[in-house]
Amino acid sequence: MKMKKLAIIMALAVAISGGGVKAFAEDTASLAAEAGITPDSIFYSVDTAIDSLKVTFTTGDADKAEVLAGIAEERLGESEVMTEEGKTEEAQEALDSYNNTIEEAQDKLEAAETEAKDETNKSDLEDLQKVEEAVAAKQQKSLDVLKALQDKVGENAKEKIAAVIEMQTAKKEAVANMVKERHEYNEAKQQYNTLKEQLEAAKKAGDAEAIAKLEAELKAQEQVLATSKEELQKAVEAKKAVNKESKVGGANKEDKKEDNTGITKEENKEVNQDKKNETDQSQTKKEEKVKETKKAEETKKAEPAKKTENTGKTENAGNGNGKK
Repeated sequence: MKMKKLAIIMALAVAISGGGVKAFAEDTASLAAEAGITPDSIFYSVDTAIDSLKVTFTTGDADKAEVLAGIAEERLGESEVMTEEGKTEEAQEALDSYNNTIEEAQDKLEAAETEAKDETNKSDLEDLQKVEEAVAAKQQKSLDVLKALQDKVGENAKEKIAAVIEMQTAKKEAVANMVKERHEYNEAKQQYNTLKEQLEAAKKAGDAEAIAKLEAELKAQEQVLATSKEELQKAVEAKKAVNKESKVGGANKEDKKEDNTGITKEENKEVNQDKKNETDQSQTKKEEKVKETKKAEETKKAEPAKKTENTGKTENAGNGNGKK
């Protein structure tokens, strides 16, 4: 197991699980060796709680991203082990946890990248780039494992894994492009600063020829630096767009998932809306019928009174004729 756990928990877990994870073929991409306590263990919640504490006590978004990426590998390894043991629900639980954890790692990395400004010192930028490269490497390893897992699961699980692969591939490529652009920007900035130092030295020495040459080179390098900065910004925005799209896409896919009847959530919404409309129409008809019934009753009640009134008028008219 990659990350050390509390000794007592490890001892209990090994005793219950029967000695650890299964051996996987060396020529197959695997993270089974990274697996911690698996979801079928009563100590699984303790294991995940300890991982959460590690993230909490890690300072800095970049460092948190690296810790989270390691935990994500552990979760995916657990999904592997559960798949090999035929424990479908536990395998899916670990896979979901992997997906959520790698998402969180990417969010933390994005926060660190957003915080990194041009004024950030060279050492910090290099450290950030190392974290980006480490997370990208872990993503690639995870993708290889996910592809291998597809051949070992049922059709429903295959679809879910395929969706995760698609999403993580897009993110990995976006991160790789951003790392490349950041590397080129750092090199351009370093060259720019070197030329500035050389120009200052030439001015102190009073070397007119060197000054003219370095000023021209510095001006050209300034343009290179500006272009490189622009490309880096585009890469950062593209990565953010991929992250945003994957979250929106994930929500849309949830709506399109089928239930046990084979009806998607979107179709269910339409059916429910139709039912609501039918109910509303039915209610309106009932209300109209009640009004009509009430009106008929009132009319029926008014008829005897009207008849009596008419009779009275006839009698009065007869009395009048008799007087004449």
